[in-house]
Amino acid sequence: MKQMTITIALLAATVAFTARPEGAQDGRRGSAAYTIGLFGDMPYNALGRSQYPALLDDINANHVAFSVFDGDLKAGGDGPCADSLYSTAIANFNRLERPLVWLPGDNDWTDCWGRYGPSTLPYSDPLERLAHERLLFDATDQSLGQRTLTLTRQSSEGGQYALYSENVRWQYGPVVYIGLNVQGSNDNYPYAGVDGETRPQTEIDRQRAEEVARKAADIHWLHEGFAYAAGVGARGVMIIWQADPNFNNEQHLADSRSWDAFPDYVSALRSETLGFAGQVALVHGDGHYFKMDKPINGPGTGVLANFTRVETFGARNTHWVSATIDPNDPNVFVFEPRIVAANAQ
Repeated sequence: MKQMTITIALLAATVAFTARPEGAQDGRRGSAAYTIGLFGDMPYNALGRSQYPALLDDINANHVAFSVFDGDLKAGGDGPCADSLYSTAIANFNRLERPLVWLPGDNDWTDCWGRYGPSTLPYSDPLERLAHERLLFDATDQSLGQRTLTLTRQSSEGGQYALYSENVRWQYGPVVYIGLNVQGSNDNYPYAGVDGETRPQTEIDRQRAEEVARKAADIHWLHEGFAYAAGVGARGVMIIWQADPNFNNEQHLADSRSWDAFPDYVSALRSETLGFAGQVALVHGDGHYFKMDKPINGPGTGVLANFTRVETFGARNTHWVSATIDPNDPNVFVFEPRIVAANAQ
């Protein structure tokens, strides 16, 4: 299958793999290219579980510098959010020879209350499941994988941000990476009767309070990440989260209550991108099909030229996306859908 290649401009990158802290620079600046892996929304159901080892093997075979998982460890209706879901995920991630940075997805916690019905019994408290994930995935400043990256976690700031260990930042060469907990299912801001919501108003209000506080932390971390990128002279910023923010209501949803939590995030992205001299990419999952476009308008009538959105594969499509920074290419930053041959049937 012929692979599509789409590029966005970035400047030269550092390259050699080491597990080094944020801000540390490789002395061989611009000496070669490096590639990262991007994937999420998997494994889904029995077919996905059977295909998942081939995907992990394919990422290993391509010797990526590191990978990022953008959320959803299972299909929504594929069993309960049992402890074994998370321990199995960690075991799978640790099959990767290079670092793996994990981010949460809505099927991992926000939807564990029973959104998908009896097939997910016993139901769980979403906030308890998120707390459990934080303990398992975010206990240290190291990523997952057989080799690790050192990450800066928002929780290290303490105070009102002490809870948000899943929000991370790291630098690799000229790119600053920002991971955020932004979720499908309207970012966990529910409305009675919308999208299958059946919980009492007291529980709806409890979940809304979580979303409001987390969104404030997310946007604060986004602003801090861009300030950090400007301070170190980064040429690019990549933001990774789970939710499809439904840019410009591209999904044609009739009820705005299905997506009204997202415009605040899009506004923050637009503001920061307008003020940043380099390239900005948002990578997310949620929709399960590879997509790349420029969905934000600039100050005039055209698109915001230095902003690009990439959606990764998922569900039935057990494939991944690579991002390569090549200092010998004038376009430098190259995204490619990587089709795993064994999973292409």
